[in-house]
Amino acid sequence: MTVVKRCSVCSRFRAYEEGDQFCLACGHEGLESSCSCGRVFDFALHEAEGELHCPRCGASLRGRSADFE
Repeated sequence: MTVVKRCSVCSRFRAYEEGDQFCLACGHEGLESSCSCGRVFDFALHEAEGELHCPRCGASLRGRSADFE
């Protein structure tokens, strides 16, 4: 089964298999499968580049995750 995950470092959305842990683009181990509000990222996979916001809470989904230092 594939799920859409977002890399917390490079912000790219991609389809991954359930056990995948590393970003395909940058190799970082920071894949997120949902927004902090719980909304899964399935809506974001086919969206155009540019600003992207969670349709549930409005959080910006571009740029690094707030948890990444």
